[in-house]
Amino acid sequence: MRIFVDDYVQVRYVNLYNKKVSHDLKILAIGDVHISSLVSLKKISFIKKQMEREKADYIVFTGDLIDNIDDIENDDVIFKVNDLLSCAVRLAPTFVVLGNHDYIHKKNGRVDLAGVKKFYTNIKGVKVLDNDVYFDKYIWIMGYTETKKYYMKKEYDVKAFYDDFKSHKELYESVNKELPTLALIHSPEFSKDKKCVDMFHDYDLIICGHTHDGCVPFGFGNFKRGLISPKKTFFPKNVRGIRKLGVNYILITGGVVKIQKCAPRLLHPLNHFCPVQMDVVTLSNKIDVSIKKKWY
Repeated sequence: MRIFVDDYVQVRYVNLYNKKVSHDLKILAIGDVHISSLVSLKKISFIKKQMEREKADYIVFTGDLIDNIDDIENDDVIFKVNDLLSCAVRLAPTFVVLGNHDYIHKKNGRVDLAGVKKFYTNIKGVKVLDNDVYFDKYIWIMGYTETKKYYMKKEYDVKAFYDDFKSHKELYESVNKELPTLALIHSPEFSKDKKCVDMFHDYDLIICGHTHDGCVPFGFGNFKRGLISPKKTFFPKNVRGIRKLGVNYILITGGVVKIQKCAPRLLHPLNHFCPVQMDVVTLSNKIDVSIKKKWY
């Protein structure tokens, strides 16, 4: 086992049976890059090389692509985001959903959705799904942005999630169920509430991020508990991996950075014990469910 693993990539390969696909569809999911001065160009290069290796049909970023919204005017961050997303769009249709770090200012709590959306969409080919839907002849993809109210309390406000999502009828009332359906949402905590889950009954797979793989060292195991949650809860449940959610599945991708720059500096070295992680999901009408991890 490697002692320092953050300069390696751990990929979880998930095969899911889906009777609606005519041929295998491969989705590459990358979460929580938290681009800042802590994320080196070397680390960006690892991610790019893995994206090239996987030859995915679709690439999705599940939120918190940047660590601090103020950094959308930082030249170093601008360069790294452009470098990463420009590579992605050359390889496959690329989708970004927004996490709390993308649009909520840490210091004053101000929300700036328009600014960050412009920042990402200035990169030609990037599709930001901010309460929006994309579809082609092969897949239906929805992206939902959780509200500031959902994030800001001591516990996640699932009622705020429910009330807001319910108001976006275009996201759940006209889903094309003849296509494989994918929902992209940054934080998975809403999935603890049955009323929220019921609104996603037409989605075959929900992909989230936010939980940083529970900060489990070495990305060890396929169990669902973590060591600590973003709300500083110890041994949180259902913060890792894939599980059944009603009749369908939810996947929580582990993310690139576990301890971001805005965390206390004393904790930053813990990143050395947590690998860069991403997930590759293959939807197939031939194979059963299977999961395996591989190091690169």
